[in-house]
Amino acid sequence: MFSEDKVTGFFCMADDFFIFFDSMMVKYTISTPQKHKYHRSGTLSKSEVMLIMILFHDSGYRPA
Repeated sequence: MFSEDKVTGFFCMADDFFIFFDSMMVKYTISTPQKHKYHRSGTLSKSEVMLIMILFHDSGYRPA
């Protein structure tokens, strides 16, 4: 298992990547009509989802 410092480092790397990735997506994709946006964000960020995926794949979990 990873230490807390390693997990924090993974999150920072994923967050830096998605900041860059989102800016490139805005720059190089064709815009679409805007969907209705709500006043709150009730979802996890892309970086949080990526961190969960990294930790899951490292866990060695195998369904029976």
